[in-house]
Amino acid sequence: MEVQQQYGDQVHFVGLPGLADTASMEQFIAQNGVEGIPHIPDADGSLWQQFGVRQQHTYVFINDDGTARISGYGNLQADVEGLIAS
Repeated sequence: MEVQQQYGDQVHFVGLPGLADTASMEQFIAQNGVEGIPHIPDADGSLWQQFGVRQQHTYVFINDDGTARISGYGNLQADVEGLIAS
């Protein structure tokens, strides 16, 4: 994942595949080219629910102080650059 390679020293990226069995999650990870980041399976959706995620391709940005911001179908690179700049 290009954005992770560019900003991985400043931002921690974690995938949260959910609402599927492990084999489906592994297939999603491989198909989307995100094998290079750690993933936490969320088969029952409890973590998705905790962060207000309703669909795949949703980004949750968690600041050092624990506050979270959700961005769905956004431009990940632009969002990360905006967070780093602020």
